[in-house]
Amino acid sequence: MDSQEVAVGWWPGDARHDGAAFYAYAHPAADGFPNASLSPAAAHWDDALGEYVLDWEDVRSSADPHALCLQFARSAFQHACLVCGWDSKLAASAAGEPPPVV
Repeated sequence: MDSQEVAVGWWPGDARHDGAAFYAYAHPAADGFPNASLSPAAAHWDDALGEYVLDWEDVRSSADPHALCLQFARSAFQHACLVCGWDSKLAASAAGEPPPVV
């Protein structure tokens, strides 16, 4: 963790969060990072964890779990790009437009 990054993943939960969930965080988190409303609506910021969370039960019970997970990952990535001041072409890559490789 020697440079800025965004991470999205899944974990089975622990004593701080009862139950499995997808998570998203930026490191180091820019000012204002926890202040967004990510998509889908079930995603939320968890102060104790210091990251956004999408509970597994919300994913599992949705009509399209795969689409819900992608929506969360894309939303978290685009939000991180915005608040961290990263190149807008990088944020666009979440929608299927890869940035140029130089």
